[in-house]
Amino acid sequence: MANERRPLREQIKEEWRAHRNASPEERARLKEQMRDTMRAHFERGRPKKRLTKQETAQSAWRILMRVGEKHMTQVGERLQEMGISPVMGHFLDELARMEPGPMSQLVERMGVDPGWVTDIVDRLEERGDVVRRPSAEDRRAKILELTSQGRETWRRIDEAISVAPPELLELREGEVRLLLRIAQSLARAAKVEVEPPF
Repeated sequence: MANERRPLREQIKEEWRAHRNASPEERARLKEQMRDTMRAHFERGRPKKRLTKQETAQSAWRILMRVGEKHMTQVGERLQEMGISPVMGHFLDELARMEPGPMSQLVERMGVDPGWVTDIVDRLEERGDVVRRPSAEDRRAKILELTSQGRETWRRIDEAISVAPPELLELREGEVRLLLRIAQSLARAAKVEVEPPF
């Protein structure tokens, strides 16, 4: 610590000698300069404030969201090349993770307007990813179900989303493994389905 502070003490001495020999006009400027030097001297040895768990979590989440936004923009571009919008991909993922059922089941699962669900399902059906089948219990109702093509589309979407960004691959292997364990713990706590549905 003494060796770290010695250069600053020498600087203060030099500035004080300059202050004594300076003209009245220069003394005001040199006085302010000495104050800045003293402030830097004491700030260097002051310990940084320790963040609380809440503050640390917020900082970590903010960074992850920013990195995720950048990655998802690139994913969106890959999906567009496949002829799939991010919204269509989201719907396809929900359909892949639920049992075949009526439109109302998907509406409830998504928590969105029924008309919007119908529009997206129509587009997926036009692509051949989804089929509407008559219900065996109620002929008036239609059952939504993924086709074999829909399952293949889901796999391609999952691969597009799961491509690790180059920044992640630049980390040390131990850091990547630690990140995986943290991500798995976070998914369990949030009750997020991460395993492939088929």
